Amino acid sequence: MSLSHLIDGLLGRVAPMRVVARYPHGMFGPVRVLDTHDVDGLPVRILEVDGSWQSATYLDDGWCELAFPYHRLYDDVLVAAHATGNVLMLGGGACAYPKYAIAHHPEATVDVVEVDPLMLELAWRHFFLDRLEERYHAQAKGRLRLHQADALDFLRTTDQRYDAILNDCFQAEEPLASLSAPEALDLVRARLLPHGLYLINVVSALKGPDSAPLAGLLPLFGERFKTVLVLPCGADEADLPDNNVVVATDAAPELDGALDASALGL
Repeated sequence: MSLSHLIDGLLGRVAPMRVVARYPHGMFGPVRVLDTHDVDGLPVRILEVDGSWQSATYLDDGWCELAFPYHRLYDDVLVAAHATGNVLMLGGGACAYPKYAIAHHPEATVDVVEVDPLMLELAWRHFFLDRLEERYHAQAKGRLRLHQADALDFLRTTDQRYDAILNDCFQAEEPLASLSAPEALDLVRARLLPHGLYLINVVSALKGPDSAPLAGLLPLFGERFKTVLVLPCGADEADLPDNNVVVATDAAPELDGALDASALGL
């Protein structure tokens, strides 16, 4: 089951989609901006890249709220761990979580790293980054810093350290392999403050034949971080694929619903 299908079900989309704009030459394939409604009738705008949903925003009064459930889980983790201060977002897409963090956490500063300049352009044009700047002056005040760069290159060259690093880089519908490699994980750990958290969304079952994505990542995380937790995004059956937020840290955060990675036996 794909990330798009999982998000589709979680959003409860019932309305047909209207194409707002098409961009045939994105860095990772054709791009479409789509409007639809969720199950409650709330208008939603989707950023689709090469057939995969990469980002979303509510429209109207919900323009700075989070449409994807795993983004809401990201925020729950950061709030619970008091890690909303200095955040690095790898893979900006349409800047859904950075926009939310700036609007809802006055203490937050967010670095956004996005390799495709078209994504940043669309965040301003179609996903309300312009409205965020008008209301919060986030760039002008240094609270929002946009970097058009490769995520791994940014990790190699920055000297910043963060309360949280969120990995939202996808190739098709899988986490970018280069950011799960040993070098990348070592760089991530080096860029975190002592209490810092590394979060990544992984579409996987918790057990059985569809658990391979988690089974491949968790041992690598466990070799480098003292604590590795998995927060299922809502699957009722452990052998069915779903979104799972993996949290890696050297701290010991208390997170409701978290599963210790070692207890999963993957």
